[in-house]
Amino acid sequence: MSELRVAEISEDTADNLKKFKFRKSQNTVALILKIDKEALKIEPEQILEDITLNNLKDSLPYHQPRYILLSYRYEKEDGRVAFPYCLLFSTPMGSATNLKMMYTTSLTNLMHKSGVTKVFELRDLEELSDEWLQENLDRTT
Repeated sequence: MSELRVAEISEDTADNLKKFKFRKSQNTVALILKIDKEALKIEPEQILEDITLNNLKDSLPYHQPRYILLSYRYEKEDGRVAFPYCLLFSTPMGSATNLKMMYTTSLTNLMHKSGVTKVFELRDLEELSDEWLQENLDRTT
């Protein structure tokens, strides 16, 4: 059996994670990250600004895992607006097992480097909606 390896995060990517976390935006913003299997590094794939979760869903591969850092515009019932910082860990059902394992073993490293504390696993991209995310966020508060 091959040894599981944890993907590294370069200084450039760590800087991008920090900038993303502290950015000021009035709308939902997503940073999609992937693992370069050859270099064994987590790297940014795409940043999406002023995005809906439906548009985000359309931007994700249906058969490959991805990490999605999200600054989500959440309008609460009392009228207040919050911007929770969270990580969506997309592991679609049709993904190759070795890819799922690589992403899973590297998740803690990304959580640590990104400073995210709210992590939600998404196994079916069709579930990704405002309702799904808000339910998960409400469970963490």
